[in-house]
Amino acid sequence: MEKSKVLIEGGTGYLGKRLVKSCLANGHDTYILQHPEIGVDIEKVEMLISFKMYGAHLGTASFNDHQSLVDAVKLVDVVICAISSVHICSHHILLHLKLVDAIKEAGNIKRFFPYEFGTDPARMENAMEPGRVTIDDKMVVRKSIEEASITYVSANCFAGYFLGGLCQINHILPSTDCCLAWRWKPESSHGCYDHWTASF
Repeated sequence: MEKSKVLIEGGTGYLGKRLVKSCLANGHDTYILQHPEIGVDIEKVEMLISFKMYGAHLGTASFNDHQSLVDAVKLVDVVICAISSVHICSHHILLHLKLVDAIKEAGNIKRFFPYEFGTDPARMENAMEPGRVTIDDKMVVRKSIEEASITYVSANCFAGYFLGGLCQINHILPSTDCCLAWRWKPESSHGCYDHWTASF
C-alpha cells in the first residue's frame, strides 16, 4: 500500500483520534492540526502528546490565520477534516470553507475528506429541522469544494456512533422510556464500525 502524508483536522475528536491511530498504525506520515485556541484542555493536550510519542507530527495553525493553514496543507497530500461533533452542534461546519481556501491555494492535495460523516448532504434534500441547518451548511461546503476542483471523498455514516443509543437521535445511551423503530433497507444500507473506516 502506498504511504501518504496525511493531515488530520480534529485529531482529538470522536472519529479523529481513531483516524490518527489508524494512520500511524498503517505507516502514514501523520500530521495533526492543533490550534492555539485549544487552550488548556488537558485531555486534548495529553492526547496530542501521546500521538507525538507514537510518531505523529503536530502542526500549529488557526482558522483565523489563512497562511498558517496553507503552510500546514503544503506539508501533506491528503487532508481529513474530522471536526468534533461538539463543533458541529455549534454549527462550525462552515469553518471548512477556510480549509478549502487553503487547499485550493496550496494546490498539492490529492484527496480531501471533508466532514460529511453522518450523511451525504446531496441526498438529504428532504431533511427536516433541526438537522436541516447542518445539511445546508454541508452543501455550502460541498459546492465550494467542487467549484475549487478539489478531489474529495464523502465518507457518510458510521454505525458505532449510533449503536450505543440504539439509533435514537440525541441519545448516547439507550433510552429507558421509549424507542423509535427506524425502517431498514438492507439492499441500500451498510453498517460500518468507526474503527474499520479509519483503517481505509
